[in-house]
Order: sequence, then structure tokens, then C-alpha cells
Amino acid sequence: MSWKQPALFLLVSALTCAGVAAQPPEDHLVIVAPAAPGGGWDQTARVLQQVIERRGLARIVEVQNVPGAAGTIGLAQFVHGGGSNTRSLLISGLVMLGATLWNDSPVSLAQATPIARLTGEYEAIAVPAASTIGDMRQLVQVFRERPEAFAWGGGSAGGSDHILAGLIAEAAGVDPRRVNYVAFSGGGEAVAALLGGHIAAGVSGYSEFAPHVRSGRLRALAISSPSRTPAINVPTIRESGLNVEMVNWRGVLGPRGLPDSDRVRLTTLVRQAAHSPEWQRILAEREWSDLYLDGGELDAFLASETTRVTRVVARLRGPARGVPVVTGQRLVPLVVLSGAALVFGALTAGWIRARGQVRPDAPAANRRAVAGVVLGLVVFVIMLQPLGFTAAAAALFVLTANAFARPSTHRRRMWTLAIAIVFAVIVDLAFTRGLDLPLPAGTWFDSSHRGPLTTWTR
Repeated sequence: MSWKQPALFLLVSALTCAGVAAQPPEDHLVIVAPAAPGGGWDQTARVLQQVIERRGLARIVEVQNVPGAAGTIGLAQFVHGGGSNTRSLLISGLVMLGATLWNDSPVSLAQATPIARLTGEYEAIAVPAASTIGDMRQLVQVFRERPEAFAWGGGSAGGSDHILAGLIAEAAGVDPRRVNYVAFSGGGEAVAALLGGHIAAGVSGYSEFAPHVRSGRLRALAISSPSRTPAINVPTIRESGLNVEMVNWRGVLGPRGLPDSDRVRLTTLVRQAAHSPEWQRILAEREWSDLYLDGGELDAFLASETTRVTRVVARLRGPARGVPVVTGQRLVPLVVLSGAALVFGALTAGWIRARGQVRPDAPAANRRAVAGVVLGLVVFVIMLQPLGFTAAAAALFVLTANAFARPSTHRRRMWTLAIAIVFAVIVDLAFTRGLDLPLPAGTWFDSSHRGPLTTWTR
């Protein structure tokens, strides 16, 4: 059958949408599982093999295991020759995407051809039953106070577990590079470390924790789904006030540079398998979520997911370049802020004097200006935690401006306040965007809302 003929292509597409197996079965299909036998990718490959054979979509389906480096070795082989056969598929997923970015891999998922997203599993955050942390809100509070002392544990560095820890840190207003993450080679090791009290919290697919949650040895605090799953009934991360959700998805890729006709053919084959009763029954038995997606929607999803994971992985790597101003662990933020306050005070004073709005008794001595800045810094420190950086910085700038030259009219005082707020926003941007320093936005605000400049903290 020639897929280059438009009429035949449209006919087969219509028959496929109607659920009819219009294309002949493949003679020999190879499914590459980039992991050792027994893991999630291997299980996905073998289930797909089983369904394809039972549905008669291919005469011979071969599964090849290429383990190593969180799937990147299998990806490299598939991209550079191993996937040249247009009758081959590679099992992939979020873990592989994170690993390529974390390890600066010379190959990427973009070098293969997207075929379909198949399944997914939501991640859970769990603590030992004896932990004093009662819920996700308390966990975030403890984590915020001393991020480096709070040990997270999960799978490989740069994998889905590590990425979720980074997303939680980012949403909580903590620099992801301050996350103390202990990577284990498998979920079993992470669970053992969690049960032994060697880590404060564990991150993994819920299925890894489920037996221990049911036995009462672990407590699941939250799950990364957008809403509660009836079968699990664990609070979502969103319910704790953090705008975070994530799914550890798995899918299949085709060879590099796959012609459109072959992509349609492989996509049709996988779609028929994934929509079959056999596949749906296995999903229910294994408690896998059906996340099937293909075509343009899959391309858009992969582009969005790559952007998000790239940002988080970049922030997770390397030592933290900044700490919140409130910790006092670095003097640079306060020094920069003091300098900004002096500049603002001098500029505002010049502006007020130029308009003749200075009170006759306004002191001009330098000591008054210095005293005003010191007072402003004290007020800033007091206001920072409850009201957040922008409000505290605005108060600092107003007090500094008054120390240099006090406006004599209500209108000028309002102008000074307005300019102080604008200046505080500019300094906020300089810290968060320029210096990459995470800043608190106030414990009086709901953490479920994130402002454009800083993270709202609870």
C-alpha cells in the first residue's frame, strides 16, 4: 500500500477513526525498552508487545532491553542507528527527558519522532508514620525554615522524583538549588531509607508507597494529581496551597527523521493497541492512568513539558546562588538594598527640593540621612516576613526619602509613596530576575496565589 497517495491516506485515516484495522499487520516490530527487565519502561514495552500480538497488529513483536543512564543510552543507540528501522519504537517518558537535561546528554527526545503518550503515574510525597510532620502544609513550613537540612529522597538525580521536589521548592519560594536531594537507584531503596529515618520525606510513584501506607508504616501526605483520585484518596499538592501538579508519563517514540507516512502508520498501530479492551483491562489491573495522546496535541505537550523541565532542572543543578534575604546568611542583599535606599532617598530629595516642597525645618545633615536609612532597615526586617519584600522595601524607601527631605504637602507625600512602591518593584525584579534571589512575599498571604515578582508564601 502506498501511503503517498492522498486518496488512500484519507481513506485509511477515516477507517482508523471508525475503529477499523485498515492497515495490514507489521511483519516484524521492535520495541526498545531503555531499561533493565522488570522496570516501568520494560513493563510498558512488554504489555504493548502482548496487546499488539493479541490484536494481530504485528506478526512478530520483539522487545529489546538497553539499560543505563536513566534511558539515555537506549535513546542514543535508537537515535544513532538503532532506530533506523521504520518498524521500531522506543519507550520513553518524563524520566528520560529529565535525564537528558540533567546529564547534558548529546542526544535529546527531539531527535526522535513522537508517536504517542500512553500512560502515567502520579507522584506521592510520604513520611514515616512516626514523623512529626502531619500534612503537606507542615512539611513545606519545615522545609522553608532550613531547606538544606531537610532531606528528600527518591529515584535518580534529574528524574521525575527530583523534578517534583524542585517544583515544590519553587512554588514554596525556596531556590530549588537548595534542595537536599538523596538519589537512590530504585524505589525500593528510597522506601527503605524513608522507613529507616534516613530522609525526611520520600518522593515516588504512589504504587511504590501504597503497600507501606496500607500497613501503617508510612503516611502519604500529598499526591501530584490535579484532583483527588478516588482509588487513592490522598490530598493533592494543590490542596496544601502550592500550585504544583505533575505526572510521570510514559510514551513511545519513532526513529529519527521518520517520514510522515511511516509516522501515521506507527501511530495508527499504537492507537489501535491503546484503545483496545485488552489494553484497558491491563491498565486497570496495574493501576496505570490512561493518558493517551498523539498527533499535534502530543507535539504541543512535549514542547510545553520540555520547557518546564528544562527550567526546573537548570535551577536544581549546582550550588544555590542565592538565599532568601530573611535568613541573614548573606550580607549582599542587605548591602544592595541599603545602596538602593540611599540612591532613592537622594533622588527623591532632589526632586522635592527642585519643586520647593521642602519644609523649612528639614535637617540637611548627613547624620539624619544615615539614621533614616538605619531606621528604614529595621522597619524593613520587621515587615519582611509578615508583609513580604515589596511592602517592606517600599516602607524603607519612604523612610529614607523623609530622612533626606520631608515633603510639606499631602500630595507630595502621596507621590513619594507611589514612587517608593514603583522603586520597590524594580528592586524586586533586580533581585529575583537579575541576582536570582528568591524573596518572600509575606506569611499573611495565601500561598496558592503567586504574584508576578515573587512566590506568595504561607
